[in-house]
Amino acid sequence: MRLELFDDEVWQMSLGERAAVIGVLRAFEPTLAIEIGSMEGACLRQIAAHAGEVHSFDLQPPSLPVPANVILHTGDSHELLPRFLAELAERDSNVDLVVVDGDHSPEGVRRDLEDLLDAPALSQTVILIHDTANERVRQGVDAVRFAAWPKVAYVDLDWVPGHLFAEPGLRDELWYGLGLVIVDAGRPAYTSGPVYEQRYHPSAPLLAEIRDLVQARERVPEARGTPEAELAALRRRLLELELRLSSARTDEAVQRSAILDLGDRLARAEGVIGDIVGSASWKLTRPLRSAKRRVPGRRATSV
Repeated sequence: MRLELFDDEVWQMSLGERAAVIGVLRAFEPTLAIEIGSMEGACLRQIAAHAGEVHSFDLQPPSLPVPANVILHTGDSHELLPRFLAELAERDSNVDLVVVDGDHSPEGVRRDLEDLLDAPALSQTVILIHDTANERVRQGVDAVRFAAWPKVAYVDLDWVPGHLFAEPGLRDELWYGLGLVIVDAGRPAYTSGPVYEQRYHPSAPLLAEIRDLVQARERVPEARGTPEAELAALRRRLLELELRLSSARTDEAVQRSAILDLGDRLARAEGVIGDIVGSASWKLTRPLRSAKRRVPGRRATSV
């Protein structure tokens, strides 16, 4: 059994995320892979061990030795990546796997993802997005309207949930989280329902709510009860949040139904008016209505 995967002190991913990445690599054995944000190069080395050709985009070269099948693109991914993807499209090449872990600003995350989705070179592709539990990263990811690209078949932004840190250096910060996006140009999303995972609630917003509860408890330490009582309180809070979300979805459904009803009523009204205007009696009385509008001192009205 190879446990080195879990002993790596350089790879900046949780153990669950490492296992997920390795699982995807072994399942797909990508011919062409891209990593945006390689840092020291720990994840890059794992990708290179399972891929034919790997392209790394980062502001600085990795500190670890780079395998021979890795090509480094040193600089701003927002400038370098679109040009490289265009070159791949000209060669009719497909990118099999992308790991997005570069610019962590909301705008930077959005730009990287949209550059990828705009590229014809991504037609049969697995995209893994790291740190989707972090608020700034999640803001950028949520700004991407994945359903606007018909080739996007599936989106789960919390495929591997993130963590709320307890250690002093990162206390109460939200990090990690691995999102999964499946691109399949042969299976357009609009033929198979919503692209987003619908079976369970996103975990990142719930982690943020739990952090608020933890911080509130720390501000009032005397309010702490037994572990069982605290767990029960968290469960009640979670149930409350689920009920609020369900209520919001119900309100949305009611509003959509009202909009559809108004649309039907408008269509029926337009049909009735069309029948009247097109009738023989309406056409025959048109001269009389025109004469009435021309009578001096009479205010013109529309009929």
